[in-house]
Amino acid sequence: MKSIVTVPILNKITRFLVPAVAFFVASPAFSAQILFQTEKTSFSQNEEFLISAYVDTEGEMLNAYEGKIIFPAQFLEGKEVRDGNSLVNFWIERPSLQQPNEGKQEIVFSGITPGGFSGAKGFLFSIIFRTKQSGTGTIQADRLRFLKNDGKGSPVPAHASSFSFAISSEISTSSPIKPILDDAPPEDFMPFISNDPNIFDGKNFLVFSTQDKDSGIDHYEVREGNGAFVRAESPYLLKDQSSDADIEVKAVDKKGNERTAKVSTEQEPEGKQKFLIFGILLVSALALIGVSVRKKIWKKSSSN
Repeated sequence: MKSIVTVPILNKITRFLVPAVAFFVASPAFSAQILFQTEKTSFSQNEEFLISAYVDTEGEMLNAYEGKIIFPAQFLEGKEVRDGNSLVNFWIERPSLQQPNEGKQEIVFSGITPGGFSGAKGFLFSIIFRTKQSGTGTIQADRLRFLKNDGKGSPVPAHASSFSFAISSEISTSSPIKPILDDAPPEDFMPFISNDPNIFDGKNFLVFSTQDKDSGIDHYEVREGNGAFVRAESPYLLKDQSSDADIEVKAVDKKGNERTAKVSTEQEPEGKQKFLIFGILLVSALALIGVSVRKKIWKKSSSN
């Protein structure tokens, strides 16, 4: 029988990736929400467990998500973030472990689903934790922002959730979380070149994005002409603005598998369709992140 715990916030827990007894946090059904799910709430010391974060859109069609997951460093160590097979197709800020101070760690994220997503079980990412000393604490979602896929980036009410846990004085004898087996490269993708008077002072830039269903994308690399591959993020300001050199983009997943796509600067992208795709991504990103994205784009332009 499933155990149900009710808390006075607009959040609930839905399906977990591993078939097991789940603990649910229920909520009223009138707001889009972040949902946590894991196998149990009580742990031993030095035990690893996985908790997954989902989006419940409550019937809305959403295309942008932003927030952070906060947890006490005194009791938990964040080991790994897994975003393979996420509903997010384009990460503005890929979820990664950060430690703003000694007392806590956090995972900051923001991303976009072009075309939108509607459903109660939209997988964002999973986190592997290792327990430390005995005690009790919470894993919290904070500063959440969701935007509608309505062409305006209209905000949807979103509220922080929390997951309470307890760590006993016993020392765990359980096995660590198994690593992901992934020998497949990221999915096919097609980078393209565009320009816009509001970005990089109208200079040519490269746009690219793909997914990896297993371990998730680790990073991208770009090579212009016969030069070396360099790490890059999209949009990427082209160093060679002459449109004479071929360009390759390499997507590398977290297991080191690679997929390389090529775009020739002599070829126009597939007209309005590709520019429209990029426009959706850009407008959503600006609406989601606001001034911070503009500063990031300006910083890239200045440094290049």
